[in-house]
Amino acid sequence: MQILAAVAMVAILVFVHEFGHFIVAKACRIHVPVFSLGFGRRLFGIEIGGTDYRVSALPFGGYVRMAGANFGDSNDEDDDGPDDPSTSFNHRPVWQRLAVVAAGPAFNLALPVVVFTVLLMAGEPQPAAVVGMVERASPAEQAGLLPADQITRVDGVEVDSWREVFTLLDLGETRHELSVRRGSQELSLPIDAPKDTAIGIGHSRSSAELGVDDPRSPAGRAGLVTGERLLAVQGAEVADWVEAERLLSQAPSSVEIEVEGEAGRRTVRLEKDPSWQSAGPPLGPTDRDWGLLPATLFVGTVGETVDKDPDGLFAKLKPAPPAKPTPASLAGIQPGDRFLRIESRPIERWSDVLDAVSATMEGDGDQASARPIALEVIREGQVLSLSLTPEVVRDTDAMGRFYYRPILGVTRMGSFVDGPMTRVYYGFVPATARAVEETTRLAGFIVEQLGKLVTGEAAVQKSLGGPAEIVRQASNAAEAGLFTYARLAGMLSISLGIVNLLPVPVLDGGQLIFFLVEAVRGRPLSHRVRERLQQVGVLFLVLLMLFVLVFDISRLFEGGG
Repeated sequence: MQILAAVAMVAILVFVHEFGHFIVAKACRIHVPVFSLGFGRRLFGIEIGGTDYRVSALPFGGYVRMAGANFGDSNDEDDDGPDDPSTSFNHRPVWQRLAVVAAGPAFNLALPVVVFTVLLMAGEPQPAAVVGMVERASPAEQAGLLPADQITRVDGVEVDSWREVFTLLDLGETRHELSVRRGSQELSLPIDAPKDTAIGIGHSRSSAELGVDDPRSPAGRAGLVTGERLLAVQGAEVADWVEAERLLSQAPSSVEIEVEGEAGRRTVRLEKDPSWQSAGPPLGPTDRDWGLLPATLFVGTVGETVDKDPDGLFAKLKPAPPAKPTPASLAGIQPGDRFLRIESRPIERWSDVLDAVSATMEGDGDQASARPIALEVIREGQVLSLSLTPEVVRDTDAMGRFYYRPILGVTRMGSFVDGPMTRVYYGFVPATARAVEETTRLAGFIVEQLGKLVTGEAAVQKSLGGPAEIVRQASNAAEAGLFTYARLAGMLSISLGIVNLLPVPVLDGGQLIFFLVEAVRGRPLSHRVRERLQQVGVLFLVLLMLFVLVFDISRLFEGGG
């Protein structure tokens, strides 16, 4: 099914691209003997109006063969004798040839507008306006918002999704009125929310994986282990930490819970102990009463050595520099530790750790360094004071772009999950407007990314993918649902359209350059010059395909990226 999902997606994108060439060629009265999905040997097809609509053996690609032009295969079986000048591509005016060549990328760029418009009108899945987390000392906390609150109105306007909430909060007013549903209560909460200022609420929340930092706590004495997943409280199923906190805060002094971990699924009884106190300030009722915290506050792994220049595959081709221990390993940080404070700043969520470490960076680029910091961790109920100096490394973000950041050499335990979702339906006009906006934004990003690849500001091996990567992404998207699958198809269609416009001779962009030169000179480039340039273009594409194949293989061995 994975391969079928990828083949279907590629077939759609290729069909749209080639259909662009085909329909404009037909409009210009150019004869099209072959319209093929795939390359190589013809598998099956049908001939209508002098055009053989076929499916060929190699599924990744396709072509339109026009009379008097070599746009794809030039197999002998496709040759149908001398071209009729009245229907030959090369005998058409330059502007018509330009239109035919440009139509393929243009259709690819137009496809996402159509796809996104249809999806938005059919109902876009968006995060529902249910609070997942509230930052301490934020406008949201000061207003009295709590996790699991559902925002129903902003300044009297009904809202269902976070997108609608933030759109209304960003209208320029500094004070807003939120209508909130909390259980069976309907509350009205005023909130100060200056434009472009984060108000401290979010949709995501910690998963139901739990953490225990003190063996003397009720959770520790019950034998609970950091990393186990909380399944139920008093028989009520738990989906995430917001639900866990709600159920545990309502529980009596004795509560029965179900957990699952390396020891399997088991039932545990927790008993409150009024004499027990956490080593640090309690972060909520589950911490204060039971000694339970989300696992996302705990250290998951501690790296042994620092990779200061993670260039992936290319780094392996260079002489390996001497291994340098990570700051965390030097300082003695261990898996299962919980950060309590960094530079006297309380740590209430993992993002606080990242922010505190990022703040240590001084300078820019490869000349940057980090200043020493003092921190406290809780280990087995004891507070330990440590000091270390973060190490500045060159890293890549989710888009493969290079940047420098200080690190400790640790990763968190647990995971974050999305909250409830809702469907937001758009009318035709707003759906089209947003589809155009989204397509334009994505196209601009892809062009910018190509520029960063050329200038070396992005990692090539993390920005390009071949057939294996397309299979992986298409498979994941298909599992996530039709909306995600169609959205990925739209994004890939934009990429295909832009890449085909690159000035490489064998691509549409190269052909456009040839015809523009012909329009300026009044005559085409010589056959010999075009042939040499085509050879260079073919060589470039072959090398590029070899590179992306190696990148795909590397990702497979590294676990899929």
